[in-house]
Amino acid sequence: MSPPSQRRGYLTLHTVGRAFWIGLAASLALHAFFLAKGKFPQALLDDSPPLEARLEPEAFDAVKLPEPEPVSEAAAPPPPRPAPEPPPQQAAPEPPPQQAAPEPFPDLPVIPQDAPPAPPAPAAQPAPPLPQAEPPPASAQPYALLTQAAERIRNLPPRVEIVYELKGMLSGRQTHRWERSGQRYTLEAVSEATGLTSLFLGGQLIQKSSGRIGALGLMPDLYEIQRPSGKNETLEFKYADNLIESSRADPRRGTRTRQLPILPGAQDPLSSIYQLAMAAQDGKDGLIVAASSKKVQGYPYRMLGTEILRTPLGEMKTFHVTRAGDPGKSDTHLWLAPDRHALPVKVSFVDDEGTEWVLEAVSIRTQ
Repeated sequence: MSPPSQRRGYLTLHTVGRAFWIGLAASLALHAFFLAKGKFPQALLDDSPPLEARLEPEAFDAVKLPEPEPVSEAAAPPPPRPAPEPPPQQAAPEPPPQQAAPEPFPDLPVIPQDAPPAPPAPAAQPAPPLPQAEPPPASAQPYALLTQAAERIRNLPPRVEIVYELKGMLSGRQTHRWERSGQRYTLEAVSEATGLTSLFLGGQLIQKSSGRIGALGLMPDLYEIQRPSGKNETLEFKYADNLIESSRADPRRGTRTRQLPILPGAQDPLSSIYQLAMAAQDGKDGLIVAASSKKVQGYPYRMLGTEILRTPLGEMKTFHVTRAGDPGKSDTHLWLAPDRHALPVKVSFVDDEGTEWVLEAVSIRTQ
């Protein structure tokens, strides 16, 4: 096709397109007008000639688009990238094969259905009774010393009163009273200040211990201590429950209780003095168990030898015994007089309040 023909084709397409849009706009305007009036004019409907439409080949030739000019190889656009291949669809993982539930008893043989029933199992025999714990023999340590101490306690006079004089930074007096009736005993210690000390420390400090005499010596049931400050304590030995119930009363903090275990031969702070005095007469080292308001503990004691002691009662031969104390506190020392039923004629110890007491016997009366 020649260049003029191409130009004519372009103008024809442009003209036809513009005429088409003009006609479409006019048609829409007429339809809107008649619709607004509600009816079409009858003259337009009767006199309008019929419309005809023809398709001729020249019309299509007139609107042919110009052919694109050839493009050099240098300016040719790069070939389109190939579309990425879709990722292969992964097959759904097959569910793991279901394992059969383990048999509850895999070691037992499988009995076929037609097998005869198994014979019934024999009735279970009752378990033999557990052997009862035997008490330790009398020759066993440390029970040998305690059983001998029990015999010496039974041989004490039914009534003993010892008056001690307190020496050191504090001056005072302490009176011990021992009473035995059958297999029951009662111990009481009353302390009071004397001299100038009574101006600062008034009132009495009272300790009481009561219980019975058992195979291992003294067996306290109840221990009480009453202080002028009102800080009282009690230890209740419940042998059936195998425990010690400790109670401490404080006027400002109230009463606090706790439970402690009972150990064989456990003593309270007062009865432990006489239990030790009766057990240490053989001149051998041993162990004594003492309970306080906070704990129960075994304390070893040692024999330090024989001493001649000058006392208000005169010179007398004594056995010097020391019992280990708690950490931070000094040991308890006793001087026992074998000519006076091995009763302590001198005692040195530190109480729970941190006060050191040195007592010397000034009077011993028995009945």
